[in-house]
Amino acid sequence: MNTKPACIIIHASTFFAPIIVPLLFMLLAQDDYVKEKATEALLFHVMMIIAAGIAAILIIVLIGLVLVPIVGLIALYYPLKGIWYAIEERPFHYPIVHNWVR
Repeated sequence: MNTKPACIIIHASTFFAPIIVPLLFMLLAQDDYVKEKATEALLFHVMMIIAAGIAAILIIVLIGLVLVPIVGLIALYYPLKGIWYAIEERPFHYPIVHNWVR
């Protein structure tokens, strides 16, 4: 399996199945690089879901009004950057979670 389309699908999964697609690639892929990217993407998506939930709860004390758009932009920016890097076949690592995967 070619790693380029697999990585593009993994990063793009944030728009249609952010948990299922990386989990499937993580379990079924044979290439270690694809497994690493799938694990990073899965952890990033879970982290963004948790951050969005916390930000939504913090709307009660008004700080969430600032945090919700910031979390939303982060959740969109990094997968788009990952897609772009995968197209160019450049290495890409999600912030924070890359250190957890290594």
